[in-house]
Amino acid sequence: MFVVYPSENNITLESSVIKIADGTFINADKIEFIRKFRRTLLSFLLGDQLPNNQRKGKYLFCGKWHSIESLARIEQEISNSLDKKHGEMRLALGELLIHAKADFVVQSNEFIESGRGAKTIMIVLIQEDCQKRNRSDSLLLDWAQTREGQESTMFERQVTSFGQYYHFLTDLANFLLDLVHSCPKAELQFKDRVVKWSAVKTLLPVVLKKAHVKSEQVNEIEFLKYLKERYLDSILTNEITPQVIVPLLIEYIKHTNIHA
Repeated sequence: MFVVYPSENNITLESSVIKIADGTFINADKIEFIRKFRRTLLSFLLGDQLPNNQRKGKYLFCGKWHSIESLARIEQEISNSLDKKHGEMRLALGELLIHAKADFVVQSNEFIESGRGAKTIMIVLIQEDCQKRNRSDSLLLDWAQTREGQESTMFERQVTSFGQYYHFLTDLANFLLDLVHSCPKAELQFKDRVVKWSAVKTLLPVVLKKAHVKSEQVNEIEFLKYLKERYLDSILTNEITPQVIVPLLIEYIKHTNIHA
């Protein structure tokens, strides 16, 4: 059963629609969001990433923390057992599956909304991805082709085991990896933004000093988000200097005070 794992080996999508979407519909914002959403999927599949590079499952079952992968393995191991204890475990797994699926529905809402109006593009790309990964029977195909607004209902109805849930999340995580890899223009936009974000963050102590602003007066993360949303993409990396950033910091402080 467990022949498909979340991959770090990507494939290239070659459909004509990806060339049109790259850098336009799929831009730096989309790449940032897709990366974040994929990390969420991996935390469901394999557990939350810990500082020591280990992972801790999100779901408590039989006194231990489990991931979707480990729950799917337990489910498979006890599936045909007539043991009374295993029967009770199957019932408990069924209850846990309801909660685990609800977590995905909540986390996937924003992803689904971000694709509104581009359903046909996503269907073409998911079909190509499943074909190239030899996943022609994937539930991801049905999910993608479901009428807009009905995705959560379809997911709730068709995913009836942890095994199905595991394969669905794996296929989706792999698709997102391939999608990012197949959008070099958007990926470059994103990486360029990361470099600029880091440059501003490094420069911030100097900027605060020149603006005569104390660090406790400014929420650093919120200021960086403000810059990202309004200016970062239009500023060249070599333009990230105190002379350029100080006026933007003052503007941000005024903006924050107005909306306080």
